[in-house]
Order: sequence, then C-alpha cells, then structure tokens
Amino acid sequence: MIFARALGLGLTLVASASALALARAAERVYAASQDGNEITEIGAGPGRSISFASRAGPVVIAAAPDGRRLFLTHPEHGEISVVDPVRQTTLAHFPYPGMPFGLAFDAAQNRLFVTDWTRNLLSGLDAATGKVLRETHIGHAPAHIALDGRDNRLFVCEREDNIVGVYDAQTLAAIIRIPVGTAPFAIAYSPVTGRVYIANVRSNDVSVIDAGSLHVVATVHVGPMPYGVAVTPNGRTLLVTIQAKNSLLELDAATLKKIAEIKVGLYPEDVVTSLDGATAYVADWFSDAISIVDLTHEKEVREIAVAAGPRDLVVVP
Repeated sequence: MIFARALGLGLTLVASASALALARAAERVYAASQDGNEITEIGAGPGRSISFASRAGPVVIAAAPDGRRLFLTHPEHGEISVVDPVRQTTLAHFPYPGMPFGLAFDAAQNRLFVTDWTRNLLSGLDAATGKVLRETHIGHAPAHIALDGRDNRLFVCEREDNIVGVYDAQTLAAIIRIPVGTAPFAIAYSPVTGRVYIANVRSNDVSVIDAGSLHVVATVHVGPMPYGVAVTPNGRTLLVTIQAKNSLLELDAATLKKIAEIKVGLYPEDVVTSLDGATAYVADWFSDAISIVDLTHEKEVREIAVAAGPRDLVVVP
C-alpha cells in the first residue's frame, strides 16, 4: 500500500515555542512526515530547520503563494487540514468522505483540488470552508495533480488506468484522457516549457505532454520506480527521484539527456527545487531525512533529519 510504510515510528525533536524567533529565510521548504505526524520547515543556511506537530498522517502538501497557509491531505484519516506555518497551528480541518490524496491549490479561485484514491473522484473545494463545490468521476486510483494556471486546466495521474486525465479547472469537465506509461504517479507542469512531466512507476519512464496540443511528445527511460518529478523554475532541468536506486536523476529538460545521477537517502519520493534552481530538496521516505542537493556540483551536500516517513515537499518564497 502506498500510504504507509511498514516501519516503526522514529523520534524527532519538535521545536519549542522559542523556535518561532528564528528569522525566516526568504525561501522556505516544508516537508510532510506521514508516520511522525510532523511538518518540518527548512530555511537557508546551516541549522535552519524547525519541526512542529500536524494532524495524523499527512501525505501531500501544498501552499498558498504567500506562504501563509499550508494544505495537507490525510488519506488514512479522511481529512484535509489547513496550517499556519508561522504560528505552527492548525487553522482548520475538513472531513472528507473518501481517501484524499493528491492536492493542488488555485489561488485565483481560492480553491483546493483533491483526488480521492478509493472513490476515483476529482473534487473542487472552497479553501476557506472545505465545502465541496464540484466533483467528477475520473480514472482508477488517482494520484498527484498539476495545475496549468495559464490554460486553467488540471492534469491528473490516474494510476491504475495508465492515463493522465485533463480537466477544466473551473467546471471539472473532462477535456481528454491521455495514455502514458504504466502507473503514473507524480506530475509536474512547467509554464516556461509549456510541458507536463509524468513519472510512471511501473514502466520506469517519464512521459512528456505538450500542454497546448495535449499530446505525448516524448518518453524517456529513467530507471526503476520513478516516484517524484520536478522542473527547475527556468525550465532547463528535469529532476526525477529513482526510488529503487536511492538516487536523484538530473536531465536536460529540452533533450531529456542525462546530466547526472546523485545518491540520496532511502526510497526517495518527492523532489522540489529552490527558486533559483540551484538546489534540490528530496524527501527520503525510508531514511527519515531531507537530502539537500547542489545541482551545480551534482552532489548531496547535507541531510536534515525529520520525523518518520517524509513523503511530500513544497517550496514557498
């Protein structure tokens, strides 16, 4: 089952109230630890990490553009939570009748988009109240979501159908179902390249979709069990976590040629990049750490210990 690992909980130190006095870096990365029920904030510079409690079993995390709200899905507990990361408090928690997994936030509509893994639904919720505004039936075992704000479309990994479904972000009307590799799970959209990148876990490849034509324009073999995917803000570099090799693969986003493969922690899942594209952050699911990777020198430079089971990451300015 993808929602929880068969390991005991690790122990981590939760930041005291005095940790709030830490000066916030201009850029922050937040990690959700499913088994340890914590959120960790990572800032710039040595020692800049603090952790605080979350509601049980957080998996996927998204953020408002101003960084004042974090949104988390809790699949095994049937809820979505809203967190103030500055005050380190839960602002709200919304009961959800299914198993909420994938998550995207649309600031223009103040709307959350959620995939329901067991009911095979895509839901649109009011981010302030948690009220379900629209729902539509989609493919089986829907996982992660990417929002194309330019064309107002949602791209959804429908894992057990080997499909990426495309939906109108206002009405949730289906636009097209695009066949990709086997078991698409993670997804990233680049407004610079106008492309969508999909990690296909069982076919060990990445599919590339042109967001304008809605056609697959390339497929590249990457290695066993790709579980996370990200694109640098300038659109030049594609990053893929290779779970079965405990590595981060760096590719040229234009040619899809390998640049480097960098060792990280155990069973890496999500990956995000800094706003300047020079640093990658990798959630090492089974080693309870976040790897910080220097993409210029192509090496891991630090591991930050976090609570057990880090799954997902988000970066905010």
